Amino acid sequence: MKYLKLCFVLLLLAWVSVVEAQTTKVRGKVVDAETGEPMPLVSIVFVGTTIGVTTDFDGNYDIETREDVSEIMASFVSYERQTVAVKKGAFNTIDFKLVPIVTHLDEVKVKPGENPAHAILRNISKNKKRNNPAEKDSYSYTTYTKMELDIANMKPEFKNKKLQKNFGFIFQYMDTSAITGKAYLPVMISEASADYYYRRSPKLSREIVKASRISGIEEDYSLAQFTGHLHVNVNLYDNYINIFEVNFASPLSEHGLMYYKYFLVDSVQKEGRKIYKIRFHPKGKSTPVFDGEVNIDSTTWALESARLRMAKGLNVNWIRDLAIENTNELINDSTWFLKQDKILADFTVQMKDSSKLISFMGHRQIDYSNVKVNEDIPTEIQKLDNDVIINKDVLQNDENYWQSVRPYELSEKEQNIYNMVDSIKNVPLYKNIYDIIQTALLGYYNTKYIGFGPYYKLMSFNKLEGCRFQLGVKTTSDFSKHVRLTGYGAYSTKDGEFKGGGTVEYIFNNQPTSKFTISGRHDVLQLGASENAFTTGNILSSIFSRGNNDKLTLINSFDVRYEKEWWQGFSNSFTLEYRQMFPTKYVDFVRPNGEIVDQIHTTQLRLGTRLSRNEIVVRQTFDKVSMGSDFPIVGIDVVAGLKNILNGDYEYYRLELSVKHDFNIAPLGYSDIMLSGGKIFNKVPYPLLKLHEGNATYFYDPYAFSCMNFYEFASDLWGAVFWEHHFKGFFLSKIPLMKRLKWREVATVKALWGTLSDKNNGSLSNTDAIFRFPEGMSSVSKPYIEAGVGVENIFRFIRVDAIWRLTHRGDRSGQDVDNFAINFSLHLNF
Repeated sequence: MKYLKLCFVLLLLAWVSVVEAQTTKVRGKVVDAETGEPMPLVSIVFVGTTIGVTTDFDGNYDIETREDVSEIMASFVSYERQTVAVKKGAFNTIDFKLVPIVTHLDEVKVKPGENPAHAILRNISKNKKRNNPAEKDSYSYTTYTKMELDIANMKPEFKNKKLQKNFGFIFQYMDTSAITGKAYLPVMISEASADYYYRRSPKLSREIVKASRISGIEEDYSLAQFTGHLHVNVNLYDNYINIFEVNFASPLSEHGLMYYKYFLVDSVQKEGRKIYKIRFHPKGKSTPVFDGEVNIDSTTWALESARLRMAKGLNVNWIRDLAIENTNELINDSTWFLKQDKILADFTVQMKDSSKLISFMGHRQIDYSNVKVNEDIPTEIQKLDNDVIINKDVLQNDENYWQSVRPYELSEKEQNIYNMVDSIKNVPLYKNIYDIIQTALLGYYNTKYIGFGPYYKLMSFNKLEGCRFQLGVKTTSDFSKHVRLTGYGAYSTKDGEFKGGGTVEYIFNNQPTSKFTISGRHDVLQLGASENAFTTGNILSSIFSRGNNDKLTLINSFDVRYEKEWWQGFSNSFTLEYRQMFPTKYVDFVRPNGEIVDQIHTTQLRLGTRLSRNEIVVRQTFDKVSMGSDFPIVGIDVVAGLKNILNGDYEYYRLELSVKHDFNIAPLGYSDIMLSGGKIFNKVPYPLLKLHEGNATYFYDPYAFSCMNFYEFASDLWGAVFWEHHFKGFFLSKIPLMKRLKWREVATVKALWGTLSDKNNGSLSNTDAIFRFPEGMSSVSKPYIEAGVGVENIFRFIRVDAIWRLTHRGDRSGQDVDNFAINFSLHLNF
């Protein structure tokens, strides 16, 4: 379930604006009655209200409201107004054909002047500090967040097929989107109630999720963090708005004139205040942009409301449509603050509007209440240790509670979605489809109590083992919520060895984590592999091998580990590790005097520390998955080798530090960086040195050196940097022929420096090291550097990198050096 839930969370982060069956929705087009030409900037309003929009540059519009309305009107200068009745509480398609009014005028002289919208934009900029919520000293509010996931673009004949027999009861929940005009079927809904606190300096951001529920999902404490409002936070006063890792230029950006054309189309009176309506249209599409309108208060120059829609033709994946609605209200004479946020996203594989493929629509609507500005943050809130705090009773709320916190009643259809999803889960066909998807994503085929797999390790091959066959089993959470048993067996044809291993895990608590693990195995491992490398037996490591996958080491291992998370963002692991390592014909153990050693033993204690701030973590029964943080994540490892304990041959100490961070540099994309380094104290054989991360495959590994072989460099003092920058098509989207491909640029630099003390340098001719180094392995006192450029988003998921080795370029005995490498990898990015 780990990766299924992870995929679900990624969709959940995208969910955006709930549209109810009781909402009146209208969609249509306005054209000139005489010429048939589309009419942009036409005013569309519900009669008797101030709810209105303007048509886009193709004459299209969409509008919806919960209010009791019966008519809609279209108006434009020099055209006759038209009013049409609407069907309340339903979806309407209404097209207007406006008739021009013929007026004879005397000669008029028009002189060029400043665009009046630009003067308004300057006033918005001058007053940003006063109006931007992020510039307030402090504020707090209560939110009610509703999210919905729908299936859209379902063909009519879908109901006539076999699925109708199994799922026919769900079609009574069908509805139509005013924004996309497509029919959709709700399949998941969530609600959350939360309190939020903000302070500008010193910076503080706290969301306390008080209540949460998700249809069709078993009570899962960790998923409650994604039902709050922070994960897609839209502030139009920012220069760039980050949604789904895409940085859109805001229409209120300080650099807005670089990206948009602005048009002052109207001014209206709302509750006695004059509101300017400004329509904006993108100048180009090399940077992600919107098309839409903003409404500005003429007294304070604050944002009253906005409607944005993602421009067509952008270099954005999987999102065919994205619409944002933002409504603010005056909470005192001069302060505007959020009242409601809506977002809708249409997720699909095929980006063309004409596509008939089924797509998914996500909706999120946030309603804000109890707003307090520039009041002190309670002390107990300041002491909390994370940005998102989940109340312990977050899942324990009945229907009476939800009725009390909703700003409006759910429609009958929405209320029944919870029951509908539970009914779907009991359909046999659903269970079969679910099993197939779960097996493909997790690798294991699960019965009720036992899973078999992983399928990608059933067969593999390498030079040492020949053809390798493996089968594993593990217990499921239905077997036990506290104990998980895992085991596997393998046989390889070339060495005739049976191998295997097993693990027993006992979970005391998963929030925060408290877990005890015992594991052991007899198998071959690749020493010096990165944390991202393919594990032993993975068929992909065989298929994409560069041919140097022979330097494996046979190891007997036994570990006893306890992991303790003291609070969110700070955890330790305590591990006793025993290793018995054997040489192979490709990796031998030879002393300087020529004596061959048939095995070595090590016993060590490891203390691991992990520090993170505001990290998003998905927790399952036994596992947890990090989904990143806006702050660096720090790892510290301290190891002590124990001589004469459990046959340990060596006493040594090892200290290692790593720092990982990713950050946006809008509009130039984003960077991923990892810094690592360490020191080994005392004399150790070369398998215990830092064997630097080579890559024996054509598959790109962000934390390995693509042009480096395994056993090429070793250190007892080292430092390394791994850096990638993703330009998100910033350059290629400006080249006409390349623009259509939607390829994206990526650049990489990886560097390593390390030294070896003479006592550990087995490459010296008169070495005093415990073992001689394998032929060709040496120190890296001269820095190793490789750099590359690549193209990603090929067919929307393929990445190809060309990487050059800039130092240590010459061949030497025992090492066939590749000064250039082509790597590829697969990525699913927005």
